[in-house]
This record gives sequence, structure tokens and C-alpha cells, in this order.
Amino acid sequence: MQAPDVSTAWLAAARRLISEPKRKAIHTVTRIVDPTGETPAIRAAVDQLLAGPNLQGVDTVANTIFPEAIARTCRDHAHLVERYLLMYPVLRKRFAKNERGTYFGRLIQYPTTKQPFDQIGAVISRILIERRGGNPKTARYETTVAFPEDAANAPIYVPGTDNSPMAFPCLSHCSFQADTEGRVHLLATYRSQYLVQRGYGNYLGLGRLLAHVAQQAGMQVGHLTVVAGHAYLDPPVTPVRDMLKRFPDAA
Repeated sequence: MQAPDVSTAWLAAARRLISEPKRKAIHTVTRIVDPTGETPAIRAAVDQLLAGPNLQGVDTVANTIFPEAIARTCRDHAHLVERYLLMYPVLRKRFAKNERGTYFGRLIQYPTTKQPFDQIGAVISRILIERRGGNPKTARYETTVAFPEDAANAPIYVPGTDNSPMAFPCLSHCSFQADTEGRVHLLATYRSQYLVQRGYGNYLGLGRLLAHVAQQAGMQVGHLTVVAGHAYLDPPVTPVRDMLKRFPDAA
């Protein structure tokens, strides 16, 4: 499915899943044309939905993928990494759901046999190198080999370490592609995704991560494509049904 912004993409995914048996689907694909754009009325409704007990707000979830507020006050990507890593131990200790880390933390400090590796910084550097070459490659950033030293590929899952079937990380892979029109795009792969609890924040966080890479590389923000191996419209379902009735033309 394709949608113009984050809000309508989330609503479209909800409409798709609510019609599926047990509200579950295998290999869903969502493409968001403007992955930093939102529809205010839909965002407000989602915020209200997530105000319930034991649920995290949109920005809380989005910040696990990209800490936008911190990034706004940083000089560049290196400064952002420096500041984030200083506060990372506190984030992991203070919030129970961050005990095993955050997605952004894993992306900028991926464990290797040598030393932690900043994959996002490597992606930005590789794009800049290609652009300075005068004839930038458009497909160099696409790969299926999950080694962190390959700068077009940003794996999150660590074999032998991430063994829990239900816990972090559900997002397993990010792949960036540059086109000939000066835009950079992002393909994100989830092994599973809970649409109500985390879906909206996931879309928004990924969009903000893409915008950061684009800005640091001097490019425009392209589209975001999210593939979920297993997608589930988790409870509470009744308010989601009400939203689908309230915004019939948005999804």
C-alpha cells in the first residue's frame, strides 16, 4: 500500500489488518511518500489512543529510532553520536523497555569483533563520497549482506545475542538508496510489528532518521518503505475502528 504521509500510512495499515483473520498478516509492505509529514487530526487521535495505561506515546517510540530533539541542537552527525552515547547508559537504565538498548543506539554502536561501529555515519560518508565522485552510483546502497562494515546496509539484529522471540529488536534492517534526482530513500525491515503500540512511532522515527541522513548528505528526503514479516493490529481495537469510521477517506 502507498500513502502520502505517516498518518495516512498508519491508518491504511490499520484498515488492512483489521480485515484480516485475527488481525494479522504476513509480509505487509507500506510505502510513505513523505515520511516526515503528518495529518494533524489523525495524529491527535493516535495520541489520544496511546494515552491509555501501559502504552508509549508516538514521540517516545519514535525517539528510540531517532532522537530528533537532541539532533536539532547538534552541529553534525558526529556531535549527535557523541552526545547520545554519553546519555545512552542512563536511557537504558531509566526505561525498562530500553534495557537491551534502543534502535538508534544499535545503529550507531553496532557490536563487532573489533569495536562498536557507527553504521549511520558510514552511510552518510559513503553517500558523500559517491556524490563527490561526479557520477554517483544509485544502486551501490542496496545489499542483502548483513555486515556492518557495508555502509549501505544497517543491520540491527545481532546473531547469537538477540535470541528472544518477542523482545528487542523487532526492527532488523535498514537499507538506504540514492536516486539520480538527489533524493535518498529508506527500506526498513521488521521481523514483527505491533501496529497500535508502536507502528505510528516506528514510521515517524524512521522518517526522521531518513531526514537526518538526507540532510547530512546534502540530499532531499525520498520515500520510506516498511516491510513487516509479521504485522499485528494489537489491542485496543475499538478506538481504531472508530478512527477508521471517522477518517474514511484518509486510508
